[in-house]
Amino acid sequence: MELPSIFIGGRLSAATRRWLKRQPIRFIEHPFIRIQFRKPDVHFLESIQNERVSLVVTSTYAAHWLVRFSKHFGTSDWHEIFCLSANQRDILSKTKMKIRQAAEPNTLSLAGLVAGLNTGQKVVYLRGDKSLNDLYERLFAHGIQAHEMEVYKNTPIEKWVNEAFDAYLFFSPAAIENYKASGNFPSPRGQIMTAGENTAWAAWKMFPNAVNVAPEQEELSFVKYSVDRIIKKLNEPEVKQKILC
Repeated sequence: MELPSIFIGGRLSAATRRWLKRQPIRFIEHPFIRIQFRKPDVHFLESIQNERVSLVVTSTYAAHWLVRFSKHFGTSDWHEIFCLSANQRDILSKTKMKIRQAAEPNTLSLAGLVAGLNTGQKVVYLRGDKSLNDLYERLFAHGIQAHEMEVYKNTPIEKWVNEAFDAYLFFSPAAIENYKASGNFPSPRGQIMTAGENTAWAAWKMFPNAVNVAPEQEELSFVKYSVDRIIKKLNEPEVKQKILC
């Protein structure tokens, strides 16, 4: 029996790749976005060094940026970090700041954690130039207007994918836009798995395929959920329709 094939529209972390290689699937990963770190806004960071600040991170790129430029931030007594996943927490541990991880790897859980511990301090959301999720809106619903700090830029990469897959995984609307802009379309029967509703909306607008929204938005959790759902779907017995004479 041929293994299920999965296309992943992004470059995976080493931990996620190791997990995937142990699964009964065949996968190909290709990023449609190149990441470029921004220089820190030193003037703004100096203005908050001696303030109580909640720093919020939802991607490994933002976590790596924060580690690289942590010297520009305040001490652990003033600044604490909120993140989505254990992987991000491991990266951020190098900053020596206090770290709080969401109970579930999604923006709903993270926004609730930030809001529940907020006593009026400034909230700074470290993100890329393109929005990957709805965290800002969820924080706003809690009465928190976060300061958004752009710490990396997404640059499109063109790549034509000349192969059909059983499923397609996308992490952001930008990845879907660049996938299509390169002249690609998923196979008609291929399932599309997305991390978050913003990415799902982008897929629904561009492709007629079935689109599934994963509740987990952290990379490894999203991939695990998607692979489990894909394998179960492919193993479902086909429903044969009776032909009436």
